[in-house]
Amino acid sequence: MKPIKVISILLVYTIFIHLGYAQTSSCAYCKMDIKDASFKSRAITNSDKTLEFDAIECLVNYVEKKNERSFKKLEVTDYNTTVYIPAESAHYLKSKAIPSPMGANLSAFENRMEVMSTKKDLGGELFTWTELLKSFTSAEYGSVSHSHHEHHRPDAYAPSAIMGDHLHPKGGLMVSLRTMYMTMNGNLQGDTDISNESIYENFMVAPQTMSMQMHMLGAMYAPTDKLTLTLMQNYITKDMDLTARMIIDNGMPMLRDFSTSSSGIGDLKVGTLYGLIAKEKLNLHVNAIISVPIGGIENRDATPMMANAKLPYAMQLGSGTFDFTLGGTLKGNIGQISWGLQQLSTIRTGTNSENYRFGNLFQLHSWAAYSFSNVISTSFRLSASSEAEINGEDSDLNRMMVTTANPSNYGGELLRGALGINILLPKSNLVFSAEVGTPLYQNYNGIFMNESLGVNASLRYTVL
Repeated sequence: MKPIKVISILLVYTIFIHLGYAQTSSCAYCKMDIKDASFKSRAITNSDKTLEFDAIECLVNYVEKKNERSFKKLEVTDYNTTVYIPAESAHYLKSKAIPSPMGANLSAFENRMEVMSTKKDLGGELFTWTELLKSFTSAEYGSVSHSHHEHHRPDAYAPSAIMGDHLHPKGGLMVSLRTMYMTMNGNLQGDTDISNESIYENFMVAPQTMSMQMHMLGAMYAPTDKLTLTLMQNYITKDMDLTARMIIDNGMPMLRDFSTSSSGIGDLKVGTLYGLIAKEKLNLHVNAIISVPIGGIENRDATPMMANAKLPYAMQLGSGTFDFTLGGTLKGNIGQISWGLQQLSTIRTGTNSENYRFGNLFQLHSWAAYSFSNVISTSFRLSASSEAEINGEDSDLNRMMVTTANPSNYGGELLRGALGINILLPKSNLVFSAEVGTPLYQNYNGIFMNESLGVNASLRYTVL
């Protein structure tokens, strides 16, 4: 399967997801979908027309631009019961501990004792309706960007394996912890299974299984509404089981199983996200990342042939080169459905200290998610990648020893599918995501291990 075919499949899939779904009711002020019953409000005009809003701040902004006498009734929902109550008699709390959909952090309460108790527990500032109207003359109380609004629905966050999927409003800070586990079992030559016996015709050692675990700490900070800065550092553990075909004294072959491992920090990734489009149902931003080569590329371990053998390329922890990734992310939503496309191109530069560099990598991610509520959403992802073989060669490695020591065996085309879930913990800024995936198609440049399973999970916490 050629890359252009894979890209075409993904584009058709995304267009299909984008079409044919009914929208839920939307806010009369910001036009966003109304998701959270704890914050919605409504206004009934003198002509008995009902206008619905997704947040108190949207109601206030709308009323402020009209003559209040043109409304027969203004209502907000009690934060605890989600029952409509008169806006004029409600008690309002502005607290960062209760983030409202459009970012003003406003919640309403019918009972004064309840709002006082909540203020004591969570902190904040109290307002009457009249005080609230006056306060909205200050910019700090007004509505904020649509992108910030979208962060308060679980499907606004891409599946766990996707990074750099959203911007933050000015001053926004998010920290994250991600973990990834991947297994490989057996070998493929191109896209076809190859046996150990066939491998032994050209190599002394055949890989059997491999696992990789990666734990990543990340941070995102937005100095402006259009610009978000990112920082990611990972810790990697790799384990590989192999079988060597050795010739003993009587000239007979003997198979010997052994294992190798490596662990340590990987390359540091520093990036920027820059917004180009921020509309009600569509967002587009540029992704730019620099990979700083601090991960080890000289890891060694004991093998039956050598006590301190240099490990092959697949078992090293970094690339050894400065790598530049450039691409873009397009996201949209229709009612309870959200979708995204992300294209990334990674260009390797120079040659590392071991006289090689990995091949350039091109990736296309496509996903769709369905939000069951303001707490849980599920997702389906397709990811295609195409990578060139290694350029150059590490002189410490014998390309005839094991398939993973031959630079010509690296690179190829893969198509992966994954199912995921996002959980936006109620009344908090914490999002838990998990995803399980498997390759749907693999076609390597030479002989390489057969990828079988991938698991991704993440915790993302919006600090500001």
